[in-house]
Amino acid sequence: MSGGFLILKPICRSVLVFWLGSTMAMAQEQPLPILVESVDVRVINVDVVVTDRKGNAIPGLKIGDFEVYENGRPMKLTNFYEVAGNRTIESPQAPIQTKTQTPPGLPAARQSEQLPENLQRRIVFFIDNLSLHPFNRNKVFESMKTFARESMRPGDEAMVATWNRSTKIRVPFTKDHVNIQQALEGIAGESAFGVHNISERRQVEGQIREARTQSEAVGAARQYAQSVEHDLRQSVAAVNGLMATLAGVEGKKILVMISEGFPMQPGRELFFFIDDIAKEKRNWGGGGSSLIESMSFDATHLIQSIARTANANGITLYTLHAGGLVGGNEMSAENAKPLSFTAQQQAISNSTDSLNLLANMTGGKATVGTNNFKMGFDQIQRDLNGYYSLGYRAGTERVDRQRTVDVRLKNNNKKYIVRSRKSFVEKSVETEMSDRVIANLFYEGKANDLKIFLTTKQPIPTENGLFKIPVEVHIPMENLSLIPQGELHIGGFTVFVAAADKNGDMSEVSRQNHRLKVPQAEMPKTSGKFYTYALELLMEKGRNKVSVGVVDEISKMTGFQRTDILAADLR
Repeated sequence: MSGGFLILKPICRSVLVFWLGSTMAMAQEQPLPILVESVDVRVINVDVVVTDRKGNAIPGLKIGDFEVYENGRPMKLTNFYEVAGNRTIESPQAPIQTKTQTPPGLPAARQSEQLPENLQRRIVFFIDNLSLHPFNRNKVFESMKTFARESMRPGDEAMVATWNRSTKIRVPFTKDHVNIQQALEGIAGESAFGVHNISERRQVEGQIREARTQSEAVGAARQYAQSVEHDLRQSVAAVNGLMATLAGVEGKKILVMISEGFPMQPGRELFFFIDDIAKEKRNWGGGGSSLIESMSFDATHLIQSIARTANANGITLYTLHAGGLVGGNEMSAENAKPLSFTAQQQAISNSTDSLNLLANMTGGKATVGTNNFKMGFDQIQRDLNGYYSLGYRAGTERVDRQRTVDVRLKNNNKKYIVRSRKSFVEKSVETEMSDRVIANLFYEGKANDLKIFLTTKQPIPTENGLFKIPVEVHIPMENLSLIPQGELHIGGFTVFVAAADKNGDMSEVSRQNHRLKVPQAEMPKTSGKFYTYALELLMEKGRNKVSVGVVDEISKMTGFQRTDILAADLR
């Protein structure tokens, strides 16, 4: 799919399926401008957790207890509700409009499944196998399995992804916690790169001890830091890519990251180690402090990019440092010459600082410096079961621009801790549609207000080994908005298309605009009819998925569909 995998070619026969002759030709003329003003009333929603100093949720707060600032400007709250378990508690000052009524007589289990979309929860477990020591990882798994079993309720979905220089979705979104537990048990039997990473660092420590000059020692540390920085960039790209596919997924989304990596300053501990060794090496001479060199390896912006991506896509990060109290296992018997205390602390803080930052910027919680991982998962469960949703009217500008958001309690109440995301991106319609089309490739969705459906025809082999796949998008005419202008009714829609192969590699999202013109006399004939928009996809051989989204230009109503395609010679 990369490198030109997907090519979209609109075919100029995209017309109402019952139109013929001159009507078809009229549909292809240059469209007239649509004289309509669209008023887009949008609400920015921010989930807020309020706890005491021990992490216990504080219930019963009202809309008047909160203040919200966007880019430093106070915003007037218009929407507010408190979430307590699987129900919402409305504020009399700002009634919630998203709550649904459960039909009487529905069984209790089915009632939970009827939760509003915004209360259904998606939990992603991201296991950073590249940095984890298997012993530490598997300790966390015991608490993670208990969390999955006890926290998932009807309507919730969870998935498991691992990173080991490639991202693997071990379990796609599932409502069965048993699938999650079985996946974790399988991963627990696999190797992890954390052992290799420790061995590599100890090898560099040996080079530093044996270095003839401080400059030679710094060179060894620099080479190691560059290698760690390279791995970090790949890890950041992986987690950002995973979160990007979740952008169009509805509901409350959290990502639980298990790691011993994501260093704030790659190789920082070894530069501190050099300073320690320099005190023993009289023959090194006055080489100066190596810590200045370490400052050139600053990955703060990379770490922050993860938090910004999470905030832009409505994802809260909960991070767990699997090293616990031991950190990098520096005091184990196999390590005959452990790092100094200072270097050990730098090794631990290098990754715990980043995990703290990620949680803080997204309104989550970091579990670091402890072997009590159950405590960390208990906190996540408390957060999911008790929080506040605040909403305020967005401005008139809807562009892909990051904005800061700051939630406070009035009177600056010091007894309580307030956690929420620190930024958001109010996405344009185009970006939002692209996100949802990508999400539709990987995660089952139900949003199809336009009631579109897809049909495909037999693949056509090409000379270069690719296949042309004819795809038709059928849109009910009664769901498209048309504005009368003289003797015509005019409207339009935009089609978004993306594809993915069996390995999960995906194309760019392609977008095509199309305008409609229906003569006044033809309008009665549109009842019960479909508008058909035809595309050709150029694909590599194999099994693929295609996701299509359509947005009405006037009403902004949307529809999404996905279909599987076998690109092969079927003649």
